[in-house]
Amino acid sequence: MTTVSLPLAGPARALRLELKRSAVPFLLPLLAAVFYYNTVRTADGFPAVWTLRASVIGDHMLFEFSAFAGGLGAWAGSREGRRKTADLVTTTARAAWARLSIALAGTLAWLLLAFGSGVAVLYVKTALQATWGGPPVWPVLVGAAGVTVVTVIGFTCGVLFPGRFTAPLVAVVTLFLYQVGFHAVLGIDPVPGIHGLGSGTYGLLSPAGPPPNPDAGVYYRIAPDLSVVRVMFLAGIAVALFGMLGLAPGVRRLASPRSRGSVRAFLAHGGSWPLRGAALVLIAGGLAAAVTAFSLAGTARLDPVGGWEIPALHAAASDRPLPVAEDCTSVATLRVCVDQAFSDDLSDVADALKPVAGEIAGLPGAPAKAAEVASMDGGQQVMSGTAGNPPVFEFTAEHVGPIFGDFNAPADDPAQWRAPFQTGLLDAFVAGLAPGSGQHAGPAVPPAGLAAQQAVVNALLTAAGTAPSEIGGNELLPGQPSAATWAAIGAATRRFLALPASARRAWLATHLTALRAGTITLAQVP
Repeated sequence: MTTVSLPLAGPARALRLELKRSAVPFLLPLLAAVFYYNTVRTADGFPAVWTLRASVIGDHMLFEFSAFAGGLGAWAGSREGRRKTADLVTTTARAAWARLSIALAGTLAWLLLAFGSGVAVLYVKTALQATWGGPPVWPVLVGAAGVTVVTVIGFTCGVLFPGRFTAPLVAVVTLFLYQVGFHAVLGIDPVPGIHGLGSGTYGLLSPAGPPPNPDAGVYYRIAPDLSVVRVMFLAGIAVALFGMLGLAPGVRRLASPRSRGSVRAFLAHGGSWPLRGAALVLIAGGLAAAVTAFSLAGTARLDPVGGWEIPALHAAASDRPLPVAEDCTSVATLRVCVDQAFSDDLSDVADALKPVAGEIAGLPGAPAKAAEVASMDGGQQVMSGTAGNPPVFEFTAEHVGPIFGDFNAPADDPAQWRAPFQTGLLDAFVAGLAPGSGQHAGPAVPPAGLAAQQAVVNALLTAAGTAPSEIGGNELLPGQPSAATWAAIGAATRRFLALPASARRAWLATHLTALRAGTITLAQVP
């Protein structure tokens, strides 16, 4: 019987050997521990909303994977240099590029397998808790591209600059560049005197950044424009560096002291002309893709929902609002509704609003419904307030009352969860706050009128069982009131609170219009 040798048998066997002797599996337990304490615990602290949970892939997961990927890639790439075997393998039949590609593939395969396993853990946990939506794909693609490019960068550095300290240096520089990107997103230049690193374009290309609004992707689609550009940019760099590996033997010989920068040495050890041509094509194509992505990112502009859109890539379908599906319940005379994505929080929101709803039930202008709305409108943050007829108290997952990010607050802390919702409802009712603007509806209110409104809100809040100090106690007054003003507000609060509930309701029914207009002073509060 004749044995047939398949063309791929050799590379496949070499790849199996690389996978078997790779250093990555030995560090996977440490990577898993970092992943759990940094990424998983952070994601568990967010509401079970797909877009919010997926944001940890770029904000946290890629941070730890980049350090490992860069260091391990550099360790694998510097193997021949560390072991002084570069001259020995030069005479082998297999091209240097093929040999290096197999070593790179073995390291990258382990890292992408670990990355995919981490994403699976995050998404399975979210799937067991989420009440709406599905897993987003683009954060995974951007994260995988990030792991790939950092591995290729580390491997290329290891090939060109072999040494024992190459791997740790690459890991440290990788973390530094990640932090530079994170601070660029925040608009901070982390390197004084080095202009350009903190530019907006660099920040947009960085996968790092603060978490989005809790309801991002719930009311509006997340445009994939920026994710497409990030993948293009990262992939372009990876392809260009992979092409550089095809010229690595000649580059190393060119940099060798013995060759004295001889071009003849480069030509003699740079591989065959077809391989050199393919390498140059990959370098040129990769750089072209990266430069194009950088240019596209420079045209990015804010979209109406707080994200980014790139005119050359933007599709109008991304601007269409998603259908709103509510889950509702009733407390006292108030119907409370949240988006299905936050169904698990409905009972907590209803329990928080129930006491204050009972304090104002039946009064003129008291809301009949409390409904969650989108946190962004026209590129502006939406503030809680009351509008419509019959009145509806509108709040968002990002802003209720004086506190931002309420749906990110731990619901197991009743006071921390309850106070903003109660304050937001009472502020809107007593002061006539309209949603969206965060300002008083109608004419400006004088300071004396604001102080009277604050005293009434504090009294109703205390009657509902929440101390005003839990939320600051002066959310209606601009700036910090003086000690004398605060003492007068406290005295009026105690007077109004000392009245029977029926007397408070009767006074509000008669004087609510004047109170909202600001013509009631602290002395006139009974």
